[in-house]
Amino acid sequence: MTDRPVVPSAGAVDPLIETLPAGMELVRVYRHARGPLAFNATASSGRFRPVRPRKDEVLPTAYLAADEETALAEGVLRGVTALAAGALPRRLYRTEIEGLAMACVRVERPIHVARLHGAGLVRLGLRREDVVDCEEADYPYTAAWARALWGCHRRPAGLAWTSRQNDSSRAFILWEPRVRSGWLTLAGPEIELDREPGLDRVRRACADARVDFEG
Repeated sequence: MTDRPVVPSAGAVDPLIETLPAGMELVRVYRHARGPLAFNATASSGRFRPVRPRKDEVLPTAYLAADEETALAEGVLRGVTALAAGALPRRLYRTEIEGLAMACVRVERPIHVARLHGAGLVRLGLRREDVVDCEEADYPYTAAWARALWGCHRRPAGLAWTSRQNDSSRAFILWEPRVRSGWLTLAGPEIELDREPGLDRVRRACADARVDFEG
């Protein structure tokens, strides 16, 4: 993509801020071995990550969603969009969800995040196709925006955007240490997605999205 805005310096960024209020419940899909409240400090590439505050440092992150449908769409079904547009049947294989779990977490104190939807995008001179409706090859660009937003004077604790995979709801990325220990708590049982009853939730999500589930 050649006509997208140049990523500004952190000092030039002034994002619109929204607040995740205390008591809000979010849904997270994560590696069961890591746990529902742990932040991911690996340098693997993703939308809006990795952020490197310093050259030898990676900012720990956690992806969450406003509801279960969006969490499964972003955390489980995302890979099927890599197939040719319109190709049917699309398939998700059980091996792709091995080790994954899902849980509801509660926000225990207000968390302020930079808004990358609606007026928040317009304010930054961005379009959805610049930072949301883009492909993995564009992740260095979206990560550069995350780095600028992390460093800006508003000091957000993460980002919020309208999910690409489920555009009826929002997705979030939160950053440690601006989200401190105890600000998120487990609000329900952990559900392992590679065994029942979690497998049934995956099957239903696949059926709703017209994705064949093998396994």
